[in-house]
Amino acid sequence: MTLRNTVIAFFLILAAIVVTKTGTGDTPRATSGGGSGGSGGSGRVVCSVSPQRPAEKDNRIVAAAQFRCDSPGPDGLTITVHLQRNDGGTWTTLAKETFVSNSVSTTREESAAARTRRVSAACAAGTFRTLVEGTLFDAKRSSPLSQTSGERKNPC
Repeated sequence: MTLRNTVIAFFLILAAIVVTKTGTGDTPRATSGGGSGGSGGSGRVVCSVSPQRPAEKDNRIVAAAQFRCDSPGPDGLTITVHLQRNDGGTWTTLAKETFVSNSVSTTREESAAARTRRVSAACAAGTFRTLVEGTLFDAKRSSPLSQTSGERKNPC
């Protein structure tokens, strides 16, 4: 695929994600009341997480997740990204890491790359998925976040 075709494909996929994830209610969201709601706003902060199907990179299986919150962002957002393998019907975590962000660093004012977190494990055969669990903290309240990606068989 040429660079031009790759760029076009990227923007088409990005547009499809925006269209399918905006306002449909399909993306798990956590809301929390309070905060500095701005002029006349309800003061609620909404955050969403989007786990990506595991992929191969540099002979490793990589699980990634992206998060996004409404401005001005929450007091805190903690997410744990898990790379899991299906072992006979039971999902086993192979790698996980917890990440903490807050305020404007969780909003679209930061690039998508800056709002993406990854974990990885050595390549192996099997069926894998990404699990994201987290908690949104805002105005002394907390709300849970959780979502899994689609499965990927033998990504390496």
